[in-house]
Amino acid sequence: MADLLRKLLLAGLGTLDLTEEKVKAVFEDLVKRGEMNEKDAKELVASWKDRAGEQRQKVQALVDESVQKGFKAVGYVKLSDYEALAARVAELERKLAAPAEQAELERKPSAPAEPPAS
Repeated sequence: MADLLRKLLLAGLGTLDLTEEKVKAVFEDLVKRGEMNEKDAKELVASWKDRAGEQRQKVQALVDESVQKGFKAVGYVKLSDYEALAARVAELERKLAAPAEQAELERKPSAPAEPPAS
């Protein structure tokens, strides 16, 4: 699911990049025909590029949010959450094992001392 969403996002971003090239070409053509001066064309392209970047960020944020909601809905957890929980469980197991090991040592009879050599 995440891979599909990523591919769709990249396709959309690729479309924005392709559109940027087209916008530049249109403004270059207007400058060549004398319908717009080069300074105005560059300003408009920069403005369009800034807005496209903002839209790209908004789309990315929406996709990220949707993916997180989808994962939560099907019960997936973040790797960092899983690793933190696994570390807590390992620590608790270690703490539980220590008293059990101590009790086991206390239950074992100690070996009799060897008689002194004569």
